[in-house]
Amino acid sequence: MTALEEKLARYRAPSSDTEQDKQQRAERMVRNAVNSWSGFNDIGIKLLPKGSYKNNTNVRADSDVDIAVVHEGFYYYDDSALYDHDKIHGSVSMKHFDGPSFRRELERAMRDAYGSDCDTSGSTAIEISENGGRVKADVVPSFHYRHYHYDLLGKVTYREGTKTWRTNGEWVINYPEQQYANGVAKNNRTGTRYKQMVRILKRVENDLAASGQIEELPSYFMECLVYCTPDGRFNHEGRTPLTDDITAALAYIWNETKAGGSAKDWHEPNGIKPLFGPGQKWSIEKANKLALKAWHNLGLGN
Repeated sequence: MTALEEKLARYRAPSSDTEQDKQQRAERMVRNAVNSWSGFNDIGIKLLPKGSYKNNTNVRADSDVDIAVVHEGFYYYDDSALYDHDKIHGSVSMKHFDGPSFRRELERAMRDAYGSDCDTSGSTAIEISENGGRVKADVVPSFHYRHYHYDLLGKVTYREGTKTWRTNGEWVINYPEQQYANGVAKNNRTGTRYKQMVRILKRVENDLAASGQIEELPSYFMECLVYCTPDGRFNHEGRTPLTDDITAALAYIWNETKAGGSAKDWHEPNGIKPLFGPGQKWSIEKANKLALKAWHNLGLGN
């Protein structure tokens, strides 16, 4: 086994058992804090773990827990794709909270449980700080969301996701359950190499950011880039299968993020949101630079 193959074998591993215990403890503590808060007695609350924790793609440097706390008494919707006669008429019943007031109530619940360990200054998540027994938890107050459209037979259907109010007045829509299902399916198709390559690229990105070669990128971005890499680029065999897989993945990402490449048409792992659409925290140019820097960092070629 080559030195690089040995390194990649370390980089592909998920969080340690100790880190996973801390992640699970953080989730349980958030769940207990929500369940014990009297302000939520009259509505249904659903906790939806998401992100790299749920998708088993996290690494030590990115081992925080993302949990959407979903208000079950109300849902937002978009029916703009429907003809007038098919639009949703009337209003959907709301119980107790709109976006800002639900966040305020969740902040109270987290402060009551965690005191000074609770940071509410972020625009999206309520952050519970790390300590010796748990990792950092990002608690995201959310609502159900439905995007109505027509299926291939012309029948009205909808995609279900979550909608989150930010303190700057913006709303963010995500599809965590579709992300999870699609990631599991791709991981199965590639003999688990998909998630291994995600962890490898995340750790390489951490190395590059720590050395100042690139600016730090959201860990989810690496998951997106590897997800957009075709299945045929994975599952190499022979003496250096991990080296061959990451070489094929990085070459694809770099080529397709050049001018005229296919990256402009890529989607997030949920299969719904454009990867390089408006409002994203990354760009095609950053993806191209990351692939090139990662290539050289691993010593894959000149």
